[in-house]
Amino acid sequence: MILLETIYNQKLKNNIFYDRKKRIMNKKTLILGPRKSGKTHLIIDYLQNFNPDEFLYIDFEDERIETNDISFSKLEDFTIKKHIKLLVLENFNFSFKIPKVENIIITSDDSSKVLENFHRIFLYPLDFEEFIAFDKRHFNIEQLFSIYSNKGTLIPIVLFNEDNYLKEFQKISKEFFNSKNEFLIFKKLSVLQSSKVSLFQIYNQLKMKMKISKDFLYNVSQKLNNRELVLFLEKYEQKKASKKIYLFDFAIKNGLTYKKDFLKRFENMVFLELYKREKTIFYTEHINFFMPLKNGGVI
Repeated sequence: MILLETIYNQKLKNNIFYDRKKRIMNKKTLILGPRKSGKTHLIIDYLQNFNPDEFLYIDFEDERIETNDISFSKLEDFTIKKHIKLLVLENFNFSFKIPKVENIIITSDDSSKVLENFHRIFLYPLDFEEFIAFDKRHFNIEQLFSIYSNKGTLIPIVLFNEDNYLKEFQKISKEFFNSKNEFLIFKKLSVLQSSKVSLFQIYNQLKMKMKISKDFLYNVSQKLNNRELVLFLEKYEQKKASKKIYLFDFAIKNGLTYKKDFLKRFENMVFLELYKREKTIFYTEHINFFMPLKNGGVI
C-alpha cells in the first residue's frame, strides 16, 4: 500500500499537448497502438477532467514499480479507500483482474487485446494533418510534406529539434525490443519495406548472419504484427502467397539503413492512411491496394 500511496501522490504534467483526431469518450476505454504514438499525452490531457485526488495513474513500465508489489486485492482496497473515480493502467500486462472503478483507462501495444465492455481506441502515430498541427516552424505546404516524408510520424521525432534525428530513430527502435535478435529481425523487415517476400525467404537470409530458428522468426513476426510495428498485407484470395511488408512509421527505415527508396516509402505512407480507415485491404498483381468491401483500389 505504501507504493500505491507514493504513486497516488505523484503530480502528472502534460507540458506539450497538441490536439489529436482521437479522444477518450467512454468510461471504460482500452487504448491500443504502437509505442510513441501519443497514448500517454492523450490520457494526461483527459485527466484534466478530474481532481488530482480522484484518479490513480500507474505505468507498469516505470522501472521503479515492481509488478509483484501491485495485486488485484491491494489495488481494489486502495481504490475503495481513496474513493478513486478514474483508474489508469498504462502498459498493463493483464496479469491480474481489474478492480471495479467507475472510469478505467488501459493501454497496451498489443492490438489483439479485447476487454469485455471496454471501448477500443486504436491510436496510431501522426498522419499528415496532425503533423501540420505539431510543426509550428514551417508554413509552406510543400516544405511541410518534405519534412513529413523524411521525419515520419513518431511524436518524439517530430518534436526533436536537432538535425541528426536519424540517431534518435535508432534509439527509439531499440527501446521497442527486449532482445538484440528481435531488433535485428525488425531491422531486416524494415529494409524490406513495401516489398513482397515470404518469411521463409527472410529466414534463409537471416540464418547466414545470426543463430535463428524458423519458429523464433515466426513468433517474433507475429508479435511485431500484434504490436502493429510491422504490418503484413496479403494477396487477394491467395493466403499462401508472399505478403507485402509495411512499417508502422514509413520513415523509420531511414534510421536503420543507408538504402533509400522514396517510392517504397511513399507506398508505405499511402498504406498507413488507408489502413487507419479500412482494415480489409489486399494487394493484387495489378493493384497496390485493393479494398473489396468498397469495391475500390489504389494504384
